[in-house]
Amino acid sequence: LLLLICVLAALNGCGYAAYGLYDDQSLMDTIADDKALATGIKGALMDADFGDGWEIAVYAYYGNVFLVGEVPAAMQDKAVAIARKHKPRSLTTHWFSAARSDSSDFTLGASLRTDLIGAKGLSSTRIDAEVKAGRVVLLGVVQDDREKEIAIRTARKVKGVTEVTSYLLLPPRAGQQK
Repeated sequence: LLLLICVLAALNGCGYAAYGLYDDQSLMDTIADDKALATGIKGALMDADFGDGWEIAVYAYYGNVFLVGEVPAAMQDKAVAIARKHKPRSLTTHWFSAARSDSSDFTLGASLRTDLIGAKGLSSTRIDAEVKAGRVVLLGVVQDDREKEIAIRTARKVKGVTEVTSYLLLPPRAGQQK
């Protein structure tokens, strides 16, 4: 895992090094805890038949959970209740309404990722994105407000993007982590 992170950091400039990954075991533990939290929630959603055509992506950063997807209104409260059973620090939902776009979500997502990686002054290794019919949701962790603005501005410039919503977080100050 560390080798993979080092390779990603090298490909993306300062990458995780900016977050002190190399000398901060608590950050490594937090990333592992977040992955386990997101995986647990995703598994529980799939067990509750949310895998049957409903699209819900689950992200966790510093114990804060984000559910992003397209789910009928009648199922949204059930998804939230399932996620809350895993005791996240906070829970944020972003439900897409049905829409169509001239751009493929996959193609738009690939263009967005390429532009985020190439953006000067941005370490994109901890930025995730969900794309649905030209609408982009940015999630993850950035170093500061300047990086957040660069990521949002970069996403807005991608051809085919019609809307950008940001749930980008700043790393918690010492003592604020789980």
